[in-house]
Amino acid sequence: MDEPQSYRRHAITAGILFIIATAFLFVGQALYGPPLSAPDLLATASAARNRIVLGILIEFTCVLAIPLIAIVLYPVLSRVSAMLAVGYVAFRLFEAALFASQEIDRMLVLALSDAAAASPSTDVGALELFAQALSGGEAWSGISGTFYNLVFVTGMLMLNWMLWQSSLVPRWISGWGMATAVIMGVLVLTVLFVSVPDALAIALVAPLAVQEMVLALWFIVRGFDTDALTRLPAAR
Repeated sequence: MDEPQSYRRHAITAGILFIIATAFLFVGQALYGPPLSAPDLLATASAARNRIVLGILIEFTCVLAIPLIAIVLYPVLSRVSAMLAVGYVAFRLFEAALFASQEIDRMLVLALSDAAAASPSTDVGALELFAQALSGGEAWSGISGTFYNLVFVTGMLMLNWMLWQSSLVPRWISGWGMATAVIMGVLVLTVLFVSVPDALAIALVAPLAVQEMVLALWFIVRGFDTDALTRLPAAR
């Protein structure tokens, strides 16, 4: 098989994984988000238990897809920069680990809600406080939190820089990705110190989400640029 053609499946698989990681994230959030953000957390979580479990299971697919993107792309990206390709895999694994820790916290909230429901006569104040603390951890390591997003942005900068250097995809796509990743990184650090209106935050973050989907579709429909592939150093 011709070498550029041999990488076609890597591009298609990565594109599909990008879409899964994004689409399943929003579906999972839509299911568990409202009950896990309610003021009376334990009672609400107990009443919506099946919905929350389904949301967690759907979103867990994202945890698997996130590192697989980097692993699938590694044979190609390692020919651009072995160090950055390894770094990209490491940061996506770290991102998935942060993601998984939040899924565990949500399951612990469900366990606390089950305990409270099993003993309705017990003072559940301490359990409620613990559950709120677990849920509140999302503000730092969840998908809207500082730690998670700094890791995510670093990985996206690595990926798009390698794509920019190699011209494996059009530079307007990789340049778009780097620019919006920088904007998101600045936003994540800014909200630590000042309040940013939700509408402005969404407007600043949305272009990066759109870029990921454009990149995913490009991978699926067009794949890597064959001329750029032939210019890369031979695989070691």
